[in-house]
Amino acid sequence: MKARPSAVLGVIVAVALASFGFSGQAAEKKELSYVKTYSKSISKSSFSIDDVPNHEVVQEVLLQQSKFSSPDFKPTEEWIHIQTDQTDGTGTHKGYYIMFHQGGEQTYGTFDGRHKTVTKDDGSWASTWEGTYRYVGGTGKYKNIKGSGTYKGRASPKEPFYEEGRETIEY
Repeated sequence: MKARPSAVLGVIVAVALASFGFSGQAAEKKELSYVKTYSKSISKSSFSIDDVPNHEVVQEVLLQQSKFSSPDFKPTEEWIHIQTDQTDGTGTHKGYYIMFHQGGEQTYGTFDGRHKTVTKDDGSWASTWEGTYRYVGGTGKYKNIKGSGTYKGRASPKEPFYEEGRETIEY
């Protein structure tokens, strides 16, 4: 009995799919949340702009630590380069981040948002901030990471630094 060409082609395609098609599994989307309670300024510089009172541009490098909801996503530290444009502590911010993970892998991305500082008559203050971020790359198992999220935070002399975020990622 002679095999038809279409049947032979079907067998070749099936073997090829079995050999190659399932070896690279599609990345699974993950919904994660995080909390940051540690932030340390490593370096900071600023300059005033005299267009309105108390207008300044600030560049700062921060070291922060995050705890994520997934046991598979555990950065040990995060380095942030942030630039703010603010008047009386209220304005916009944007920058870049690099997370260093257990095992030596890295993830990195960009962020931008708004912040507000309120000063009371007694001189006490409180700051809040919020924004969005997105991953633009990584190394090792995170080489093809994609995703984005939102964050919000607060700090004051009476209330320590606190930030929380939610994200959807795949890698």
